[in-house]
Amino acid sequence: MRKLTSGVFQILGFDTRPAESVPFPATDSQAKWFRMLRVAFGLIWLYNVWNISSGANKHAIARFLHLPFSSAAVHLAGTGIMFVALYLALALISGNGMRSALWIGTAYLLVMWIAVEHGGDFNPATGATDAGIAPPYLIALIITYLTWRMSQRRSISADGAGNDHTKSWIYVSRLMFGFLWAWDALFKLHPYFLTHMVDFISRAESGQPGWIIAYQRVWVAVITHTSPLCFAIITALTEAAIAWSLLSGKLLWLFLNVGLVFSLLIWSAAEGFGGPYGNGFTGTAGNMFGNAVIYALIFAYFLVLYHQPRRDKSTAQTA
Repeated sequence: MRKLTSGVFQILGFDTRPAESVPFPATDSQAKWFRMLRVAFGLIWLYNVWNISSGANKHAIARFLHLPFSSAAVHLAGTGIMFVALYLALALISGNGMRSALWIGTAYLLVMWIAVEHGGDFNPATGATDAGIAPPYLIALIITYLTWRMSQRRSISADGAGNDHTKSWIYVSRLMFGFLWAWDALFKLHPYFLTHMVDFISRAESGQPGWIIAYQRVWVAVITHTSPLCFAIITALTEAAIAWSLLSGKLLWLFLNVGLVFSLLIWSAAEGFGGPYGNGFTGTAGNMFGNAVIYALIFAYFLVLYHQPRRDKSTAQTA
């Protein structure tokens, strides 16, 4: 059965084996990039700590638990979530305790996705097409851990077992990311999205500063005066092409760059740069700075992973 499934995927052009092109361990230049991306991810979580401490977030917890705001359980849950986010932030920024951060973060994000987001709670008939906030954060957390491990050369076993294990998980993470894009692309072909694309940008204006509203209205004007339907179809096809590349492992050098730029465009236009910012504005833990910016972070990780620089002498000696 496994051989049959593998054969079908190969006929369709999908990569069925972990990519061998990932350097292991990470080169010095890659390790520097991984460290910068890890710290950036940690700073995002640190912002979330401040956000979770807000009264608005505790009111959201009270509504979710169907308890009064004054309930001890509400404040205990709010404090617990805040400390989880704080631990993840400090681990990511410092690079210490990464293994426990991976497990704690995975458990936290899965609970958020299942219990709070209801598996994404998507509804194509209203334009909701993605699988939720938690999945990209989880993929980003896994990739952050794997790239951190690639940079810790002393912890890599001499028999190469760590090499194969890490490469396999990088491959699985790439497939997970590809399925996210395929899911989103599929539901963007729903009639509601195709006929209401401009509405998604207009909704993001609420509470934003004037300069962001002006920027978003430029996009609205461009789309309206050309063809909203054409823009929606191009968006769906672009996401489908990105998904195909991630799943197949083909043309990654092209579509990783396309995905990074495309994610930043979505973040700036449809998400209004993730704003408005402020204590309590983003009641869903993990949604700080918007969702698409985490997609961009993952693309940045893969761009560094699949880049093939010349190995540093120090790396070659320790490999």
